[in-house]
Amino acid sequence: MDTRPIRFEFQCLEGAEELKFVHNIPSGLVNPEALAAQRDGRYRSQFLTAIRPILKEHEAACRAASKGFCENCGQPSVGVLQTPMSWLHNAEDPFVAVLVNPVCGKRECESQMRENIEDMIAEATAEIQGQGASRPSAHVGNMSCRICGKTEGIMKCARCKSVAYCGKEHQRADWKVHKTSCVSNDGGGR
Repeated sequence: MDTRPIRFEFQCLEGAEELKFVHNIPSGLVNPEALAAQRDGRYRSQFLTAIRPILKEHEAACRAASKGFCENCGQPSVGVLQTPMSWLHNAEDPFVAVLVNPVCGKRECESQMRENIEDMIAEATAEIQGQGASRPSAHVGNMSCRICGKTEGIMKCARCKSVAYCGKEHQRADWKVHKTSCVSNDGGGR
């Protein structure tokens, strides 16, 4: 089988080190039509079969880089969610981005993280298709208050922009938990 070296970027918590590796994957997965091909079950199956061992190989490094706390509730994490985003359609620089989100093992936290990730991927995909973007957006849509789950009138944390609250009261109530992972977008932290 013909293979091609591809860069994998494991994107851990904001402000954390990005892990980069190069792995050989089947050449047939790398093409300008890869974005459209992801809707095809056969292509998707081949893609997942090719990258699962890569995700498994780097899981321990991802856990170490995730600072040990659930991204949703702030409790100690017991694992990480690894969500691959294919950029194999990008002819100039094909790569695979892997979003790494630490989770505590509670079903609710994992479910909330998966929902947030799905929203972010849907938004990034819409931007690519609508504007011809070549990289994913850092903006996350459809966020809910980290305390009560409310989705109307939500404001993101001004510092890290990775969590949201319905008001100052819930932001203050969550600060003891959130401050352990809150870092500014410029890489600084408290």
